[in-house]
Amino acid sequence: MRRAAAEGDANALIRLLLRHTDLAQDAIARMCDLSQTMVSRVLSGQRELRRQETVRRVVEGITHGYDIPSPALERVPPELGLALNGSPQKTAEVLGQVAGVDVEDVPGVKEQPPASAVSSAVLSWLVSGPTSGGAEAHVAEGPVAAIRSASATFSALDNRFGGDNARAAAVHYLNGTVVPLLRESHAEKVGRALFAVSAEFVLSLAWMSYDAQRNGAARRYFVQALDLAAHAGDRLLGASVLSAMSHQANYVGTHAEARDLARAALSGAGERATQTMRAQFLMMEARAHAAGQDKSACFRAMSEAERAFGRRDPGADPGWIGYFDHAEYSDEVAHCHRDLGHAHVARRLAEQSLASSVGEEYARSRVFTRLVLAAAVLGQGEVEEACHLGSVVLPQVRATSSARCVGYLDAFARSVRPYRGQPTADRFLNQARAVVSAAQ
Repeated sequence: MRRAAAEGDANALIRLLLRHTDLAQDAIARMCDLSQTMVSRVLSGQRELRRQETVRRVVEGITHGYDIPSPALERVPPELGLALNGSPQKTAEVLGQVAGVDVEDVPGVKEQPPASAVSSAVLSWLVSGPTSGGAEAHVAEGPVAAIRSASATFSALDNRFGGDNARAAAVHYLNGTVVPLLRESHAEKVGRALFAVSAEFVLSLAWMSYDAQRNGAARRYFVQALDLAAHAGDRLLGASVLSAMSHQANYVGTHAEARDLARAALSGAGERATQTMRAQFLMMEARAHAAGQDKSACFRAMSEAERAFGRRDPGADPGWIGYFDHAEYSDEVAHCHRDLGHAHVARRLAEQSLASSVGEEYARSRVFTRLVLAAAVLGQGEVEEACHLGSVVLPQVRATSSARCVGYLDAFARSVRPYRGQPTADRFLNQARAVVSAAQ
């Protein structure tokens, strides 16, 4: 028991409890804050608990009140991957180390570092580097073209099927292909193109890790993508990385950091930012203000974003910002109004977003929008309709390897709990509980 607790092996702890005590499965489930079905699956070997939050909950539940050491969950060096590097070769070295602790699932790799851990990297990026907008060199052949294609493929898998669908393969590609290329010497034109496309690839891996809720790894990949964008001289791509970091910070609840990162993105991009970029960066700031319940600041940022979005010229945008279309813009505004409690407006905008979205290219995003819509309908007092909307999206949550989708579902289910006793609410809550438990 001591060894299993020290190693953070929640699965072994549960099995040891059943083997060496008289506790029943339902009692173990209550200790661990798990469903009895989940405990039964762990005991039978059908399921292994891996999510850091679940492991911590199980270990603390079992060891509480006993002289058993807590698991060493902070073995990842706290500074690893959270600073800009002096050379692409150093970046390659750091990326290899981050990928190593990621693959080995070293305790602590999933936990979001504090905002102060990356503030120096953001400041360094803001005050350094060339003043060019994007990478000037474009190489359409060889390794650069291969990495560009791989980045597009993994991003498409992420957007449609969720971050955990092909994340392990992306880490393997990073270690086996991208890192060795970064270690080599290249002519300036090829080097700048390689750094830019590598930054896009690492950024896509950061998004996948964030969606899988491996937040510590995601934050380290984000910072290294920022570093690679700096080596490429691509200020706009670097600003996009900061915007993505803002998105993650807002999701994990560090709203002030999310606001500052969004502002840094806008400031760092400067006048070279296209109107689409300005709108996206401003909406990240608005999301942070809405989550922090600063209504006036949120409306100011949304108003600026609306003006920028109305002036946008998609033909002037880099390919990596092409996803920010009418559907995505409406979805971001709907999120803001949901967080501010404006259910009627949130519902209208979520419906607009879904109506303007076509195909399955961004299937995961549509899950988010549908759950925002369900929350808005619930906010209008339409419990039965809201639960129906929530039930309709359950198969899509099951089919998507996205911890964030599960998180959205769990948050919506919590908002439905006050209506327990109503048949529709009870039925939805039972269905949602099964989906969330299966993802633990």
